[in-house]
Amino acid sequence: MFAQIWVLLLWLLERLGIWRTRYRGRHVTDLPDKLKRGIVYVVGDGGHDWSAVMLCPGGCGKTLEMNLLPDVRPVWQTTEHHDRTISLHPSVWLKTGCGCHFVLHKGRVRWA
Repeated sequence: MFAQIWVLLLWLLERLGIWRTRYRGRHVTDLPDKLKRGIVYVVGDGGHDWSAVMLCPGGCGKTLEMNLLPDVRPVWQTTEHHDRTISLHPSVWLKTGCGCHFVLHKGRVRWA
């Protein structure tokens, strides 16, 4: 119960622009059992990345998986910056569930 209230509070603070989570990339070959907020897991092996996975920043708790394979549509691209933050292009739009629409730019969620 406390965890749900905390997630909702962080979501509200982010929407109001008072608090901003800085997302960082973490390269993995397999996803962990429990995803952490503020981490974009770049899944791949041998220098070939195939997906970016993160918890929805909207607070619904949904796991978002974005394809990084260029031959499959839709496709996203990640950019890792010198300060270890990550960008994700194009925007992510959940058309079901919480309906979040955002861009991740230099580790910051920008709501669309």
